[in-house]
Amino acid sequence: MGGRSVMAGILDIPIIARGKVIMPGENAVQYQGRGGADFRQADPHRHIHDLVLGDTSRLRDLHDTPMAQIIELLVELGQRLALDDNPLLQQSFELALKAGGLAEPILRGVYDALPAMFERDALTALVEKTIGIAYLDGWVSSGGDYDGVSIRAVGTRQLHITAGNVPVVAALTIARAGLTKSDLLIKSPSNDPLTANAIARTLIGLAPDHPLTRHIAVAYWKGGDEYMDSQIIRTSRIDKITAWGGMSSVKHIQKFLTPGIDLTALNPKYSLSLIGRDTFASEAAMDEAAIGIATLAGFYNQTACANTRIVYVESDTDDDSIERVIALGRKMVAAFAKLPPLLSTPFTTPNRELEAEMAAVALEDDFYHVEGDTLTGGFIISKFNDRVEFFDKLANRVVNFVPVDDLTDVLKWCDDTSQTVGIYPESDRARVRDCFALAGVQRLVSLSGGDAMTVYANSHHMPPGSPHDGIEPMRRAVRWVVDMRPAQDEMALQIAAE
Repeated sequence: MGGRSVMAGILDIPIIARGKVIMPGENAVQYQGRGGADFRQADPHRHIHDLVLGDTSRLRDLHDTPMAQIIELLVELGQRLALDDNPLLQQSFELALKAGGLAEPILRGVYDALPAMFERDALTALVEKTIGIAYLDGWVSSGGDYDGVSIRAVGTRQLHITAGNVPVVAALTIARAGLTKSDLLIKSPSNDPLTANAIARTLIGLAPDHPLTRHIAVAYWKGGDEYMDSQIIRTSRIDKITAWGGMSSVKHIQKFLTPGIDLTALNPKYSLSLIGRDTFASEAAMDEAAIGIATLAGFYNQTACANTRIVYVESDTDDDSIERVIALGRKMVAAFAKLPPLLSTPFTTPNRELEAEMAAVALEDDFYHVEGDTLTGGFIISKFNDRVEFFDKLANRVVNFVPVDDLTDVLKWCDDTSQTVGIYPESDRARVRDCFALAGVQRLVSLSGGDAMTVYANSHHMPPGSPHDGIEPMRRAVRWVVDMRPAQDEMALQIAAE
């Protein structure tokens, strides 16, 4: 287990290299983490050959391992990821509290969910739905007139540049790599440099010589390190890249792409909610909508891509109509105060940049109405049909309400960056579903339910193997190979069988 170095407050974090734990030594490099969570690590420049696989023939051991055995190991791994029983995860949790943006009750809930991500039925359904276990364990005949044609899904060498806003990304990445029989290198983020590391070390403790263990590497290096990226992102070393980072990191990675390397960019997303006119028909409907908005805007303290940041309200812009929208905003803020701590909590420090933006538009009272703050939550009402210019900075449970004549007017603001759309009331779903799907949104969820945990569950309870940001990452992660026997061989086989 790693620990504090002689330099007070600096955490020593190892590089994980295919079953090996490489602790910082005399050539260690110190990195400045977020929130004062500084750490040291062995210099990754000296361990590039430990991090990458290179020769694809070395993937044969995992390729030949039956999926049932891989799932069995992942299940056992999940059983060892209980926070209270795993010192490695406890250390990761403490660092994430400093470096990440989640309050203690929320972060604890996230870590407590890790074991469930490795449940047998869920893992089996995930791989069966997205790829098919038979295709990973052997060649599958197409049958019928194409009985001589067989197809197999083959694991690849993968680099994952993970995001640190929610630590489940690390667990999800490791599970997906195992279920695709792929070699995995994780570049950890500075705001969560230890979660993937802790999970990989737990796996080493469980099965140090298993092929799955020998095909996981985890390290941190600074974003934009051109030497590291140029050495790793080569067709001789990497087949697939999944980048969870911001647009700048994705653009940086694109500089090194060549034919033969496939990039899956899980770039930043923005989410929104749609409120139909019928919401204002009764106080009860407004209350229910407000709880739904508060839940989708507030869970994980508005740090996730799926969080609502803009609410488009089907409303006129006369004074009486705007007052109704203001009343809905006040109900939302009141609902923030009642959210379970597992989902959302007030902030302890203000977001100065956002508060400055809020103060500036508050002076333009002909165009905006502003209430609340970045500690307990708030809202900005646009008194005309447009969102605030700083919509991409909305955070700390601050929401922009925008009146529109018709919900379909919102389509002009939707594209591939639009992830989750909350809908209220349900009677409006049928008229918006197809047009918003065509515009680029990736998920439509309900704001109905009247209870925060119900709304949260309804918006997150998806069947295993569901698309992620409009794509199927696991299906993209493998290489699909076709084996075509010549027709004469097929006839010879039939004659021999007779």
